[in-house]
Amino acid sequence: MTMPENALDIDVALAHVDGDAEFLSELATMFVQDYPRLIEESNEGILQSDYAVVERAAHTLKGRLAFFGITRLRDKLLSLESMGREKDLSRAPQLLADIEAAMKSILLEFKALTREQGQ
Repeated sequence: MTMPENALDIDVALAHVDGDAEFLSELATMFVQDYPRLIEESNEGILQSDYAVVERAAHTLKGRLAFFGITRLRDKLLSLESMGREKDLSRAPQLLADIEAAMKSILLEFKALTREQGQ
């Protein structure tokens, strides 16, 4: 069975924490709490043409998603990060909207992961 491209890969994530499901749940909780701030920073950076903010916020989200094995969305964030670095945000609003739409189901997966561990 193939996993959806944006799905959380629990095996990859558990490998990063040496199989510690409780610690992984804590990291998922932190991600859910921190995600809105990073998206807001990205939006504000795009609106204000603050390339460094866009690059930094996208880089942070990209790394956190890669940690959980979410590769396709990680690649979109790499594109957003590159737009900030290259000082060209012309496609950034649409790309960020795509990222936010894809994140809806992923956030549900993160929340389910935290519930599984009783948090």
